[in-house]
Amino acid sequence: MPERSDEYIVGRLIERSRLLIALSEEIPVETKLQTQPLLKQLEQALALPPGKQDRERIRGTYAALYSELVDYADLEALLSAMKTFLPYL
Repeated sequence: MPERSDEYIVGRLIERSRLLIALSEEIPVETKLQTQPLLKQLEQALALPPGKQDRERIRGTYAALYSELVDYADLEALLSAMKTFLPYL
């Protein structure tokens, strides 16, 4: 099995988060509507080369996502896993 880059893993965590939010019946629609664009913003910010990434924006977007989703254990675990691969969070 080939080793995956940190960027690849974070991308997969974002995809899983997006899917889990969309499919979850316990997450209110309002929260879904607020968090899906935040995931897209985070994904776009992380798509830039590391030297061009706005880390403050990434941290702020991550913090907003985390505060919205911390009450949902599966999503909190996915977001916490991102910190392993993005040490500047």
